[in-house]
Amino acid sequence: MESSKWLATVASIWIQCTSGSSYAFGIYSPGLKSSQDYDQSTLDSIAVFKDIGANAGLISGLLYTAVTVRPRSSSSSSSSSAASSSSWISRVGGPWVVITAGAIQCFTGYFFMWLAVTGIIPRPPVPLMCLFMFFAAHAQTFFNTANVVTAVQNFPDYSGTIVGIMKVL
Repeated sequence: MESSKWLATVASIWIQCTSGSSYAFGIYSPGLKSSQDYDQSTLDSIAVFKDIGANAGLISGLLYTAVTVRPRSSSSSSSSSAASSSSWISRVGGPWVVITAGAIQCFTGYFFMWLAVTGIIPRPPVPLMCLFMFFAAHAQTFFNTANVVTAVQNFPDYSGTIVGIMKVL
């Protein structure tokens, strides 16, 4: 059990290191601006949706709670089967469901932005590009939720330290 906690921590650190693409907005925003013929005000609007998406984590928290139900000890057999199914969800899915949802959302947002920047699809209206950016950045909340909450559950005596490690990355 101890080694799986450390394996989860190492995996979480790698996920955190590779999921900060919205922090690189300054690197790819000139390409977005020139390919879509945006002025700075329009680019700023897209950046606002990036910031909102990256910081609105309610849905990821609700999903995490839904898929990581902790089984309760009970003496009745009907509750026992419910607990075993909850345990199955936690073992098979748990945080990985949340990370997968985030990965799908991240891919979808950035893929449609890439399609627009490369000219594969016609230039989308600005509100649609804002939605693409929101989806891409909102995925970070899924990664953060799964990684930080799992780490705190794995190391409850060092919760402040583990949050610091996860969020510094």
